[in-house]
Amino acid sequence: MKHLIVIAFLATAGVLGAQSAISLAYFGETITHPGLKVGVSFPLYQWEQHKMRRNGQEKLLDKRIDLSPQLGFYYHQDYQTGLFVLPELSCIRQNAKGNYTALGIGAGYMHTRVPRVYDFDASGEIEQIGAGYHYFISNYFATFGKDLSVKKGIPLSIYAKPQLMHAVPNAGKGIWYFALELGLSVKMSE
Repeated sequence: MKHLIVIAFLATAGVLGAQSAISLAYFGETITHPGLKVGVSFPLYQWEQHKMRRNGQEKLLDKRIDLSPQLGFYYHQDYQTGLFVLPELSCIRQNAKGNYTALGIGAGYMHTRVPRVYDFDASGEIEQIGAGYHYFISNYFATFGKDLSVKKGIPLSIYAKPQLMHAVPNAGKGIWYFALELGLSVKMSE
């Protein structure tokens, strides 16, 4: 199943065109709650912005809006394991050196599995049962990265993406998670 999902992401990236990229990242609520996130990213809209600096030199900024379907999971020992599908929309600003920042949002689905849950069976004996929850999740993030293809010609970006995730229904008004994503993004072609 895992291999099928990766193949689907690779096939999607190839179909989406020249500017698509595949990302692979460590995703964790903290270091003790590790996870993994894989995704495909492609631009919906791109443009260049020219600005004049105070010293009279022109500054060129590349801007774009990307759509990135993401698939990920995390493991919280003795509490839960979460699997999520999370399409993200981000607005990216990149300078001439390849440094970039992005702000974005996402909305998707998460399913959690809770270990060691017990209940009584029909005969009154205690048995272990499977338990989990279904959530609507949203996330809000900022990304800080470096595109190595700009100066070094390597079709690779590295990035850090702190984010807040909100899962509902849970605890009346939902539950907030802080997560950190550290990853690599490989461009399919130029």
